[in-house]
Amino acid sequence: MNWAILEGLKRRVSGMVGAWVDELPSILWEMRMTPMSASGESPFSLAFGTEAVLPPEMVFLTLRTITFEQGDSEEGLQANLDLLEERRAEAHLRTLSYKKAMARIYNRKVCPWSIKARDLILWKNEVRDPTQVRGKLAPNWEGPYRVYDVVREGTY
Repeated sequence: MNWAILEGLKRRVSGMVGAWVDELPSILWEMRMTPMSASGESPFSLAFGTEAVLPPEMVFLTLRTITFEQGDSEEGLQANLDLLEERRAEAHLRTLSYKKAMARIYNRKVCPWSIKARDLILWKNEVRDPTQVRGKLAPNWEGPYRVYDVVREGTY
């Protein structure tokens, strides 16, 4: 998330010192309103059940703002809130499908490697002791260790 905020600020500010303070709210608004590629929904719509009226739509009238009626709007908002859990569940399923497709693409490029005796390996700390609480500066790997014997695949 921080990377996306910084990239948005770089695109908008580009050289103007101190101007990022004025641009930050619009960057955050953009991130909340833009549909995410994984879920197909914007974070705002998943939280409140409806799409927001953007500030330019209030200045430059659109069909949506011209045909607005308070009574119809309240009924539509209530209907959207009733269907909110269903929309969230569908977005969750789309996100899982997206992650599965990305894993398939990534795993297509992975080359399998068999570990043999006398190979040097690293031990992932989280696998060794999953209950241990470590800070973000703690090492992720421990080792190297030398494999002396292969008992069976996955056991050394």
